[in-house]
Formats: sequence, structure tokens, C-alpha cells
Amino acid sequence: MEFNKRSLGIFGASIFFIFIVCWCFFFKMISPGYVGVVVDLFGDSKGVGTKELHVGVHRICPFMTVYQFPIFEQNHTWEGKEAFSFQTSEGLAISADIGITFHIRPNSIPNIFAKYRRGMEEITHIFIRNYIRDAINKSASKMKIEDLYGESKEMFFEQVQNQVREELRGVGFELSRIYLIGKFHFPETVVAALNQKIEAIQRAQQRENELREAEAEAKKQIAKASGQAQCVLLQAESEAKANLLLSQSVTAELIQWQAVQKWDGKLPSVTSGATPFIQVK
Repeated sequence: MEFNKRSLGIFGASIFFIFIVCWCFFFKMISPGYVGVVVDLFGDSKGVGTKELHVGVHRICPFMTVYQFPIFEQNHTWEGKEAFSFQTSEGLAISADIGITFHIRPNSIPNIFAKYRRGMEEITHIFIRNYIRDAINKSASKMKIEDLYGESKEMFFEQVQNQVREELRGVGFELSRIYLIGKFHFPETVVAALNQKIEAIQRAQQRENELREAEAEAKKQIAKASGQAQCVLLQAESEAKANLLLSQSVTAELIQWQAVQKWDGKLPSVTSGATPFIQVK
């Protein structure tokens, strides 16, 4: 009885072992978010398979190897010692921490593996990095350090991104973006010189603004004085015209008439021989 139990245990363990061996050598699990590519290592059809393996369990011959590639969005960065170094058109050295976001087109995985014969990690940090480095060197060689220190860095990364996107699309990658982590690393002497130049430009702009304000205020005062002088001149001209009209309208008859209007009808008691102002008939 004990012999039968022990034999049964050995038999069960053997079956389990055979199952594990068969699972490892004849079946392959493709995890969610990944696509597999089959490489045939034996026979006339050896090489990279043209069909990709999707999520699930697949029966694989023992002389075949399966490589898995992620098809979800991936993000990789190169910082610190892995940062990119390049030169501007003046020959000044700059470094930058760069990041990239991309994904693989599932139907392009067999071609990608056939082209590079590497896993995803090696492809990213060797070949894709080389694409980025070449694009950065090409764009930086046409720009001055002042451009990268200012707002033109956005245009710089747009140029780099467009070039890398075009090159990776032909291979089977879809690039989402290339971005700067933090800021460019310039030599300290260059940063000091650029800051001094920026401060000088700002001071000059401030002085120019002050000069414009002074000119505007002066023009305002001149216009105000001119307006006041014009008003005085118009008033004087009006008074002169009024006096002229008044002098032309004053006659002997008018004066006598006004005197008559004011006379109370009594003659002066003493005339001292003077001729009366009003002629009495």
C-alpha cells in the first residue's frame, strides 16, 4: 500500500514536471500591452517571423524563441551623465537633460527586430538615442547661444522633434514628443555674460521709454500753451473788433441823443459863458 502511494506520488510529480517542461518549451504567454515576435533558429525557414503574437498563450516549437515588445506609451529620459552634449554655431558647449515619449506600431515589430536584432531597452538607449543626438547636433549648429538662452529654444526642440519623428516613423515608431528636463546647462561665464547683456538691453529700453514719456509730456505742455495763447489772441481780436465797431458807431448825433435821454429838463444855473451841451431852439 505504501509502495502504491509512493509510486503514485512519483508519477504525479513526473507528470507535473513534464507539464512544466512542455509549458516552458512548447507554450509562450504574451502579457497585456506586449506583442511577441518569433525567431526560428532551425531549418530552412529560420529567421524572424513575419507575424506578431498578441496577448494570450501560444504554442511554440522548442527551436523557436519569442521576444516581447511593449506597444504601450513609453517614456525614457537621459539625465546627468547620460545628458546630451552639443555645440552652438559659435562652438560653445552645452548639455541638456532630454526625455522622449513614443510607442511602437504593433505590425512593425517584426521589421524592427529584423532591423536592429535587439530588445526594446537596447533599441531605445542606442539607436533612438543616436537619432536624437544627430537631430540636436544638426539644429544646434545653426543657432547661437543667445537663441537657446532665450525663447528660441522652443523652435530648437520643434526642429529636433520633427526630424526624429520623421526618421522613427519610417522604422515603425510613433513619436509623441521630445522635451527638455529642467533647462540647458551653459558654462557659468557664458551665463554671466548673457545676463549682463540682457540687463544692458533692459536699461536701454527703460531709458528709451522714459525719453518717449518726456517727449509726450513736452508735446502735451506745448499743445496746452498753444491753446491758451490761441484763446488770448482770439479774445484780443474780439475786443479789438468790438472797440473798432464802437468807435465807428459813435457820432455827434448819437452822443447828443444819449445826453437828451439822460437830461432831466433843467438848465444849469451857472454856465460861466460856456455853450450848452444841448442846443435848445
